[in-house]
Amino acid sequence: MRLSEKMINYLASSVASKLAKAQLVDEEQVDKVAKIVKRVITEDVEREKRIDEEVHKLLRSHIREIEEHGVSYHKMFMMIKQKLAKERGLKL
Repeated sequence: MRLSEKMINYLASSVASKLAKAQLVDEEQVDKVAKIVKRVITEDVEREKRIDEEVHKLLRSHIREIEEHGVSYHKMFMMIKQKLAKERGLKL
């Protein structure tokens, strides 16, 4: 799922605030924790984006076979993406 920068910021702030409310981090550390959470989410989104690009490239190189066999591009895309994500330790 694609997350906008605005949504990533919201999620990071929300997670940091909830950790502070649960007294798992100090109030003074909320901004620092939010930045860390934002970085982790952003890295994850970028990893997924790179997998998407790799799958599209792979499928484009086999588009004729896909069309000849009447296979759904989207279904094939999702199957390959899930396989690559699993191999690389990325939870979708």
